[in-house]
Amino acid sequence: MVHRFNTNAVVADEDDLPFVLVDDAKPPPRIALARERMLMCRLYIGLIRGISDDYGAAFAANSDSCTVRTIGIYVFLRTVMCSPVRANTIAQTLKLPRTTVIRRLQDMVKQGYVERVGNAYRVTDKVNIPELQDKLQRRIDLILETAKELSKLKSAA
Repeated sequence: MVHRFNTNAVVADEDDLPFVLVDDAKPPPRIALARERMLMCRLYIGLIRGISDDYGAAFAANSDSCTVRTIGIYVFLRTVMCSPVRANTIAQTLKLPRTTVIRRLQDMVKQGYVERVGNAYRVTDKVNIPELQDKLQRRIDLILETAKELSKLKSAA
């Protein structure tokens, strides 16, 4: 599958699932900055799909997988900042109920992606997935292509 914009640039995808193509889409004029917002939505979906592709169905199988991903991303961020994070801080920062955060953290601990250190949480080495460099480069390419298209729309306005 290929991600295409209105240019000759393409970004290869790692699977054969259909993806949002924006070449010929004509957003309704009643939605302000519709084209820009469409591109951003496509980017968000592409990045979130990438997380599911990277960490597998078990990670995204929760009925509340968006919350799981968001919490996981925040714990990852705090881990790479060398600052394990408490459940209360996660809940306050992400504006989520503390009980939901704790439940999702417990799920990630069971799956081996997160570990508890005292009263705080951090990601484990399980986040070091195979072919990480290639997968990360595909995400970067998607971001760069979206930025190019957004920049074109801004200068055309």
